[in-house]
Amino acid sequence: MAARRIDFRVLCGLLFAIGAQCHAQGQNKVDLKEAQRFVEYCAGCHGADGKGGDKGVSLATSQSLAARTDAELFQIIHDGTNEGMPPYAQIGTANIRSLVHYLRVLEGEPGPGGSPAEPSIPGDAEIGRGLYFGKARCSSCHMIDGDGGFIAADLTRYGRNRTAEAIAQAITTPDNPLTPSSRVVNVTTRSGQTFTGALRNEDNFNLEIQTEDGRYHLLARSELAQMRYTEHSLMPRDYGTRLTPKELNDIASFLMVVSKAPRTNPEQSR
Repeated sequence: MAARRIDFRVLCGLLFAIGAQCHAQGQNKVDLKEAQRFVEYCAGCHGADGKGGDKGVSLATSQSLAARTDAELFQIIHDGTNEGMPPYAQIGTANIRSLVHYLRVLEGEPGPGGSPAEPSIPGDAEIGRGLYFGKARCSSCHMIDGDGGFIAADLTRYGRNRTAEAIAQAITTPDNPLTPSSRVVNVTTRSGQTFTGALRNEDNFNLEIQTEDGRYHLLARSELAQMRYTEHSLMPRDYGTRLTPKELNDIASFLMVVSKAPRTNPEQSR
């Protein structure tokens, strides 16, 4: 986690996206202060949506993070780690507790009120697996349990607390809502270089783009000749016509099943 200036647009987009997720899952409301603390202390390394950046791993989909208690997460933030994360004891106990709670929101855990009902699995998960790694080409961008692409979010735990209907809707309407860290931009530098990719971070002086080959590019705004924001992510927007309702249901079922399977070698926290 690294301190950085809070970008109000990033914060608002993050609150909207996480708020929509929590509403769909019946969770507690997102606390503005907790979101601010996350953007201020964590987003510089772990991304505005918590799904990772060039300096830090995903916190929203981390198996090892989810397996830890709140007390263990508090200690990690307070003391730092041997893997390179600095200590944050100086931000105070209240702020660290806010960050721990916000991490639970990001990973899709229910609030203190209790656990949601276990969603039913209505489709054929094995057929869904074949579609995921085959016709639908989900694995070209998304990783599951260490297998697949890495430009988009790791989906190993994505289906854990989601219904098949919610997953299918996310597949067919991937930009509703469009999170700031997934927005595609087209950039031309003064030297004539062009970049098209997901806008991972930006402030008044720099922007960070991840292109489809997975590489990150940190660009100074002063070096840009042209920059065009789009209103979509890199995810295909035609799955509603490319896939049948049954195929969508099977993919959703696969994501739900794989999210509950035990992991033998979870990644290390950072």
